Amino acid sequence: MTTTKIVIVGAGAAGLTAAKELQRIEQDFLLLEASHRIGGRAYTEALAPGMPFDLGVHWIMEPSINPLMRLAERDQLRLEKDGKHYTAGRYFDDGEWLPEGSDLELAAFWDKQLETMAQASRENRETSVFDAIDNDDRWATYFHGLYAKEFTRDVDQASVMDAMAFVTREEDLAVAGGLGNLMAKYGVGVPVTLNSAVRSVDYSGSRLKLDTVKGRIHADKVIMTVSNGVLSSNGIEFKPTLPDWKLDAIEGLPLGSHNRVALMFGKPVLHELPEYFTVNTAGDGPIPFRNHPFGYDYVEIVTGGRIAEWMEKSGEPATVDFLLAKLREAAGSKAVPNPDRHIVSAWNGDPWVKGAYSCAQPGAADQRPILAQPIDGRIFFAGEATTSIAYGSVHGACISGRDAARAAA
Repeated sequence: MTTTKIVIVGAGAAGLTAAKELQRIEQDFLLLEASHRIGGRAYTEALAPGMPFDLGVHWIMEPSINPLMRLAERDQLRLEKDGKHYTAGRYFDDGEWLPEGSDLELAAFWDKQLETMAQASRENRETSVFDAIDNDDRWATYFHGLYAKEFTRDVDQASVMDAMAFVTREEDLAVAGGLGNLMAKYGVGVPVTLNSAVRSVDYSGSRLKLDTVKGRIHADKVIMTVSNGVLSSNGIEFKPTLPDWKLDAIEGLPLGSHNRVALMFGKPVLHELPEYFTVNTAGDGPIPFRNHPFGYDYVEIVTGGRIAEWMEKSGEPATVDFLLAKLREAAGSKAVPNPDRHIVSAWNGDPWVKGAYSCAQPGAADQRPILAQPIDGRIFFAGEATTSIAYGSVHGACISGRDAARAAA
C-alpha cells in the first residue's frame, strides 16, 4: 500500500499540467497513467523515417496562452499557420470539379450559418445545430461534413449553445514534427507511473482508497483527468456511485468520433491535385483531403461524426479502400496506385480513451462546469470536457488541469 496527499489519474495534457503545478508549489502527489505512454490523445507516429503523423490532436490553438507554444519556440520547431478558411480548396462533386471560386460560395454559406447559430445562442435557444441552420441549400451537405470533422459529432447530435461557446481569437498552428511528439517533451521531468490503470476509487471513508493494477493507494484527494469516454463506460468504479448530477453531466458530454488517416505512396503522386480538395459523392457525403502536408509525400484525410465512426468500425483495410476509391474518382484510377504505407487512427477502440473529444448533446451545454465541480471537496475533475470555452483542445485541458491542482492543493 502507498500513501500520498494527491493522486492524479491520467497523464494527458490535463494530468501533466496538474502535476507540473503541484511540482511548482511543492505538493506531494502521484501521477498514474493506464497506458504505456504519456500524452493521452496527443500522439505522433512515424509514417516513414522523418515523416511524423499526428493520430490525435494536431493544432496548437490559442498560442499566446498555450503552454506547448513556449516549448515549440524554445526548440525552434517548424510551425505552419492554418491560414485557410475551413472551406478553402477545390471540390469534386459527383464526377466533376466545381468551378474555381466555389469555395467562396461555401465560405459565405458557412459564415451565414455561424451567424444564424450565434443568434440562436444569444436567444438561449438550446437546440441542435441541425435545427438552427439552413439544410436545404446546395452547400448544406458540405457544412454537415465539415462541422462533424471539427466537432466529432453530426449536426443533429450537437448543441448549438455548446458550439457557440468555444472561443477562438488566434490562428491555429500545426507542428511539422508532430504535436504528439511535442507533448512528450512537455512531460519531461514529470514523474509518472505508467501501465497503472485505476480500477476503483473508494471515497466512503476519511481517506480515499484507489485500487490499481499495481496495488492500493491511500490519498487525501484525487484529480481525475481521464476522458469522458472512460467515465461514461464505468471504466473506473466509484464507491459510492457518483451522484446523479455528476452522472448527468458525463452523459451529456459524450466523446464523438474523429478519424485521421495518412496514405503514403512509393513514388510522388497526386501532384496535379490541389493542396486542399474535397470529394463529394451522393450517399457518402464530402470527404476532405490535404495533399502533401508540410511537403511530405502523403495525403491526409480527416473525418468526424458518423462517417468516422463507420470507418473505424469497418477496419483499416476497408477504410483505405474507401478513401482510395474517392481519390481515384478525382484523379483517375491509373493515377492513384495502392499506398505503400498508411496510418489510420482508432480512438473509439482505445480502452484508455474510448472516443475523440467531447461534444455536448442538445440541451447539455451547461453540463461542462458541472462536470468540473469537485465531489466532497476531495475528488476533482479536469480535462477538455470540463471547459466551456476551450473543449477539445490542448490549452483547455492544460488550464483545467492547472486549476484543479490549485483547488486540490
